[in-house]
Amino acid sequence: MNTQRAQGLHLCKSVSARGFTLIELIIFIVIIGIATTGLFAALNQHNLSSVNPLYQVRALELAQSTLDEILGKRYDENSPNGGFPPCDSGELGMLPCTLAGNLGPEEGSVDGYDDVDDYAGYTPTLVAPYVGFGLTVTVQYAGADIGLLSNQAKLIQVTVTPPVGAPVDLSAYRANF
Repeated sequence: MNTQRAQGLHLCKSVSARGFTLIELIIFIVIIGIATTGLFAALNQHNLSSVNPLYQVRALELAQSTLDEILGKRYDENSPNGGFPPCDSGELGMLPCTLAGNLGPEEGSVDGYDDVDDYAGYTPTLVAPYVGFGLTVTVQYAGADIGLLSNQAKLIQVTVTPPVGAPVDLSAYRANF
């Protein structure tokens, strides 16, 4: 009877029924650990870059609203509201357009900005939800770029730099009309 028991135990230890050795188990755990680390690193990188679109949308919103505000102002300090007759038009009593070296604000506060070139060099301190963003505005004469006299159009460039990601640049021409 003992012989049968011994043979039965021996049969259970056949190659197909035997378990994992300790070394095989450790190697398996190490391989799974390395694979999991790689997977989590890839997912983490994706999560970090998923914030960029939010910043890009906010930067675009800020740039567009700033450009819309500027384009709603009159062309020049010496242009009447409505833009007709334009400055430098030769009409009786019309003043010349502001000289290129004098582009910039006449007033200290943005509330007093009444024409396009008042925004030249504008870099406000931004509040929520734009904390951490940068905003700069440049305005220059650029009529020659679009086939007019130099002082008959101004190029307005708005650049918004988000905390993460590439800057957003919007530009528009404002003609003297």
